[in-house]
Amino acid sequence: MRIGIDCRLYGTFHRGIGRYTEQLVLALARREDENHYVLFAPSEVASKLSLPGARFSVVRADVPHYGVAEHLLMPGLALSARVDMMHFTHLNAPYWCPVPYVVTIHDLIVFHFPDTRASNLPAWKYALKIWGYGRVLRNAAKKAKKIIAVSEFTKRDIMRNLGVPGEKIAVTHLGVEKMLLGTDLMRNTPQFDLMLTDKFGITKPYVLYVGSAYPHKNLKRLIDAYLLLRTRYQRNWQLVLCGRIDPFYEALARYADQAAVDAHYRRDIIFTGEVSDKVLDGVYRGAKCFAFPSRYEGFGLPALEAATRGVPVVCSKAASLPEVMADAVRYCDPESTESIAHVLDEVGGSHALADELAARGRSRAKLFSWEKTAQETVAAYHEIMV
Repeated sequence: MRIGIDCRLYGTFHRGIGRYTEQLVLALARREDENHYVLFAPSEVASKLSLPGARFSVVRADVPHYGVAEHLLMPGLALSARVDMMHFTHLNAPYWCPVPYVVTIHDLIVFHFPDTRASNLPAWKYALKIWGYGRVLRNAAKKAKKIIAVSEFTKRDIMRNLGVPGEKIAVTHLGVEKMLLGTDLMRNTPQFDLMLTDKFGITKPYVLYVGSAYPHKNLKRLIDAYLLLRTRYQRNWQLVLCGRIDPFYEALARYADQAAVDAHYRRDIIFTGEVSDKVLDGVYRGAKCFAFPSRYEGFGLPALEAATRGVPVVCSKAASLPEVMADAVRYCDPESTESIAHVLDEVGGSHALADELAARGRSRAKLFSWEKTAQETVAAYHEIMV
């Protein structure tokens, strides 16, 4: 079977969706099956892909995503490549596709946070964007032969909001990559810690967050909780926020400027910007605990990435997170600054509790792998071609 995979959103530049697309393709390359995979990738990605030649080929697809062009050009590329089916790894499937297709829907965030706080566009442009997003999403859900959801929570969300029958939706949890620096018990070297000090100003035990700064991530409340840790709980810790600097992070930094009335506290709120996977691996390992107070997640991969490195995790009891993390974390109320601060203090202040959560987290993370994701995805491919 010739299977086309839309790789226009391939790689970590495209954040979670890009990582999913990249790791799925790499896991498919490690499998032994009889399928031939045709990767539709932009030129800058296509020139770097190095996969087993007998089972993979690349079609250059310099087609912008989230626009009219993908609806006009992607069907022709699929026809020319003579694929039997397509996998669109995000909801932006073309309005018409000449072959059966699977679409991965990661979340329905816009259904739950449909306001201008989630965008820097003018209100009228954002309203138009949301309208277009909804049309494309509903079209993809209607015309796909199979929908892949990344959690049972997302499956229920799709059923409830899009009216899709459950039998049309396959759940394939995401995986977590193998660690770059050895075993899950390895700690950072003194030289690496010195690099963190020189590069980012990390000099104290720190609470870590990794990810984007979109409003639903709840980071203003995390900053408020951190300031409570410094004042009410007298914790001389730092807060490290790791993610690509964009207008949302810039707005968050301005909020930190206003909220931290003590200059010492503000200096201890550190924005690292985007870092390499190797540096990120060490930033995870050095954390006292990982904070993930998000109000909505389709899956919540950063919490799992922290857990696999033996970092105790504090996360919100919301959306998919209880499904993914189970009893391997300590939960907080994402709507309560005091709850977030209290649980961070509880976990960060107790070696016994931190060690217990670290052990549970490592065990939980072992249940998730990209190999399993690939296996379940291939099963979905074959199901629609029967």
